[in-house]
Amino acid sequence: MKIVSWNSHFGFDKNKSKYILKYFADIYVIQECTKEDIENIQEIFKYCIWYGDNVDSKYGIGIFSNVFNIELLQEHNKDFRFVIPFKINNQNIEFILFGVWTKDKDKNNKKVEYTEQIWNAVNYNGYKYILSGNVIFIGDFNSNNFWDKQYNNKKVPSHKDIINKFNEYGIISAYHTYFNCENGQEKDKTLIWQMNKNTSFHIDYCFASKGFIIKNVQVISIDEWELNKLSDHCPLIVEYNVE
Repeated sequence: MKIVSWNSHFGFDKNKSKYILKYFADIYVIQECTKEDIENIQEIFKYCIWYGDNVDSKYGIGIFSNVFNIELLQEHNKDFRFVIPFKINNQNIEFILFGVWTKDKDKNNKKVEYTEQIWNAVNYNGYKYILSGNVIFIGDFNSNNFWDKQYNNKKVPSHKDIINKFNEYGIISAYHTYFNCENGQEKDKTLIWQMNKNTSFHIDYCFASKGFIIKNVQVISIDEWELNKLSDHCPLIVEYNVE
């Protein structure tokens, strides 16, 4: 099972989509796309779904596949922007995928830290039964251990706190497991802040239950991705061996 996650940076038009579709994934998780973007992709994908709350923009998260049924989980709590649970299944497997694109405002436009959205979702009682099963969190987390000191100073959950909570449920990072590296020591950067290679960070992740056996992980390089023409994010590709 191959999953591609990508923050498409203000829209996912046909020019952008042709670059991402060449990776022939089983599931695509696209952040910062519009509902119209996903409607335009329906002609080549059997299953497509988009979620956005229109609180302060027209952008949201789109997921599409030709292999898996996709539906928004009924237990979805809208308080967490955007940490969206989708039920993914076919005749062989079923799991919950949280599409992630953390924002610095909640549904009431109240200022929150990026890490708080994930932390609150993972600690939400209504999701506890989900976290004990087969689950994947994938997308743009907008966080890294690099900023943990400032979060600690603000007395809000840090990136490390999130990782520790995931670990309690046996949910692990595909990238860090595959490359055997510590959080904060990533060699591949996924965000190139303000399109400047000198200000780049690793903030896009895939965390999954240990039952998903990691086959391959790849971050498409900045140069290969023709960065300035497409997005300030690089795609994250994760492959799992599944029964």
